[in-house]
Amino acid sequence: MSRYKVLPGPEAFLPPSAASMGNVLPDPGEAHIEGKVVPVDEAYEVAARKILGAKVPTIFPGPLVLWKINPHVAEKATALRELANEVPMRLIPMADYRPKYPK
Repeated sequence: MSRYKVLPGPEAFLPPSAASMGNVLPDPGEAHIEGKVVPVDEAYEVAARKILGAKVPTIFPGPLVLWKINPHVAEKATALRELANEVPMRLIPMADYRPKYPK
């Protein structure tokens, strides 16, 4: 199966599931970058380049980070806050991912 990448445009609104396109979970010490599994160090480099090259760098922390479910999540939240202060970048909390349907 060829490597799949979601393209900008209408397809991006309802892309196929990652599993159906042959995407597998990375092993410990690896990460996903644009559809391929790479070492974590390479993933950090790519993420840093994208964050520093963005016009308005923004992170959208979700419910797992916002509600501090366990101590490990608290470490992630602290790291995100430090990153946001260092770059500087926006933090926009996403407390709920569910769509808002009209009444």
